Amino acid sequence: MKTQKVVSLLSLAVTALVVTACGGGGGGDMTPPPPAANTAPTITAVADKTSDQDAVVGPIEFSIGDRETDAAALTVSVTADGTSVVPADGITLGGSGAARTLTLTPLEAATGTVNVRIAVVDPQGATTARTFGVTVNAKAASVREWTLATFAKGEGDEATAMNGYTFAQDADDPAIYEPLIGKGEE
Repeated sequence: MKTQKVVSLLSLAVTALVVTACGGGGGGDMTPPPPAANTAPTITAVADKTSDQDAVVGPIEFSIGDRETDAAALTVSVTADGTSVVPADGITLGGSGAARTLTLTPLEAATGTVNVRIAVVDPQGATTARTFGVTVNAKAASVREWTLATFAKGEGDEATAMNGYTFAQDADDPAIYEPLIGKGEE
């Protein structure tokens, strides 16, 4: 009989524990917990970038996310502080979902430093932003590179115009230069 009382008492304790753990036995107040607060989206850090003038910066990879919202539903925007180095139409966003890219095309011959701000907004209005710097350095002009790019062209390449003169002759064609230098007569 003593064993039967211990088993009954143990069974009663386990039943009470299960009922309490499952939400029962709380005095009848079954109010659901308050909804979780909306958290702001996330953006991975982007390191500062350096480039020579007349060169595209990127694609720069970064990731976005949000605890409550799918990454595809987040709004991403990018701005640069000033347009003297990177104009608004020189900013191109790419990618989808959580994996995004950013490509910056500075103005031709522009140099300087600009701060670029990436902002992400979720549908509830929570916003996160990250800023990184982009420095565009002046590039020393090389007469050799310019000369090769201008005159060392294949026969099928487009002619080069410079100060009103068009250079379309093939330097390897002796018929073009014979009137100027002669036929090699001795």
